[in-house]
Amino acid sequence: MAAGARVTLQPIPFNLNPLTGLFITATTPGYDLGSPSAITAWSGQLGVMIPNNGQVILGYACGATLAGAYQVLVGDLIGNTGQVAPATTEAGTIAANTVGWLGPWSPATYNQQAPTNVTYAGAINTQALVAAAQGCVVVDFTTTTTLALRAYQLIPVSP
Repeated sequence: MAAGARVTLQPIPFNLNPLTGLFITATTPGYDLGSPSAITAWSGQLGVMIPNNGQVILGYACGATLAGAYQVLVGDLIGNTGQVAPATTEAGTIAANTVGWLGPWSPATYNQQAPTNVTYAGAINTQALVAAAQGCVVVDFTTTTTLALRAYQLIPVSP
């Protein structure tokens, strides 16, 4: 399996300005660090960390090269064992020429609780987690060639 750094994405409001073109497109592969107008090109990263309050989704757009497999790492520790569920627990694929989103994720289950003390069996990204992953949901990918990502935060609407 490959090893690659993970980048922290700051979510932008998803439904603050509806229909203004904030939804990500596949024209530029890379990731959005938190500015809806700037995509940073991939440079060896194979995953993202997103501060997660339970109202976060990860929008993706994939071009002509399929993104392959993704894994969402379950951060909840199993009892008092200090272990986590295998990386294959929450996994799927992203096909070529598709757009969609992953999440939202429960903070109690998916947020990293002991990132520097755990390892994941079956991980597609063997890079060790860093302390900055604490409180984040972590998503890894096998291929980022034509993959574009942007983290969004849903904004609850009051009646």
